[in-house]
Amino acid sequence: MSKWGKISIIAGVILLFVVLLYFFGQDEGEEKYVTDNWEETFAPDDKGPYGTYVLKELMDTVGLFGNFLELDRELEDALHDNPEINDIYFFIGRDNYMSDSAVLYLMDFVSDGNTAFLSTTGFPEKLLHQLAYSYTDFFESPVIDSMQYFRFLHPDISGQRYPYTFVHNNEVDLKEWNYFNPEAFDIAPGDTLVPLGTNTKDQWNFVRIDLGAGSIFLHSIPYQFTNISMMKRDGFQYAEYVLRHIPPGRVQWDRDDLNYYPEDEEGGGGEKRQSIFQFILQHPPLIWASLLLLSGALLYAIFKGKRMQKVIPAAELRENTSLRYINTLASLYMQEKRHGKLVRLMNKTFLNFVAEKYYISSQKPDERFYDQLAVKSQVPKNEILDLFANFEQLETRH
Repeated sequence: MSKWGKISIIAGVILLFVVLLYFFGQDEGEEKYVTDNWEETFAPDDKGPYGTYVLKELMDTVGLFGNFLELDRELEDALHDNPEINDIYFFIGRDNYMSDSAVLYLMDFVSDGNTAFLSTTGFPEKLLHQLAYSYTDFFESPVIDSMQYFRFLHPDISGQRYPYTFVHNNEVDLKEWNYFNPEAFDIAPGDTLVPLGTNTKDQWNFVRIDLGAGSIFLHSIPYQFTNISMMKRDGFQYAEYVLRHIPPGRVQWDRDDLNYYPEDEEGGGGEKRQSIFQFILQHPPLIWASLLLLSGALLYAIFKGKRMQKVIPAAELRENTSLRYINTLASLYMQEKRHGKLVRLMNKTFLNFVAEKYYISSQKPDERFYDQLAVKSQVPKNEILDLFANFEQLETRH
């Protein structure tokens, strides 16, 4: 096929694309529904940006919690209290619409020695009446911004800052950030209020309230536990440290079922679109990507339709000399009879590998380190203990 024949084909494709956009990409009165993945469901089985599937997987594998129970009925009927273990009421969502009777049940549940964790921008009004002088002043004036930095107050991790940028429809957007008002809390004698996390301006977003024999954890920014946040290393580590504040036990996850997709005119769930072209028109980045793709194809057909040179043979892969370097280094240590230093170097290298692969950092392994490594690596704990015992034996011998 000649060069001009190729150009004619590309031009015809572009013309067809424009015609389809014109006829199928226009809004039609009330039919303005567009399907996207940005609905804030906070559901543990939702893999979209604002689901919590990654968080549930983390909780399944980190080894802090037992089996999950999902609550799908009224709290008084669904929330179980086993006196032999720490039961954890767990909620992440945009709003919590717990009834007044359910709030009182939850308070008794915590006072009996259990735990509650709620991360939401809308706490139940009855709960705020129980914990604050004025529920209308429970939050400070919201901060309107697209990005915030968060930190923990625990001295071991207080130096790290965790950024969070609010993204919607693939674009950075402004958002209202809610922070607790320290002066609004009304804590009964014998109970305690402990701030656990703030932003960089020392505004509280994570607190613990000890009630009776149990504790209730309040977190004001649930977006930090969604998939879009936890797919980043800082977001994943932030959520993991939040979970480590909660005492181990059995999680009973209360689904945020009120945050469902809007219904259409016929009563069906979800949003609908007219065509793929209307979807592209609703997202400027997709429009530009389509135009660049077609323009690139046209330019390629014009300037690179004919091969300019012969095929270049594939270059041979370079030989990996890492093992040779390691053997040479080991020989040097052995010639100088510095066996102890070689063992310490191997031990340190292995700990660095564990920290990079499994995010478990420890300069001096302990029982907690061994348990976490066994869970994440799927290697039996006794084999791990034997490995570190060999390191220790070799170090003491040399």
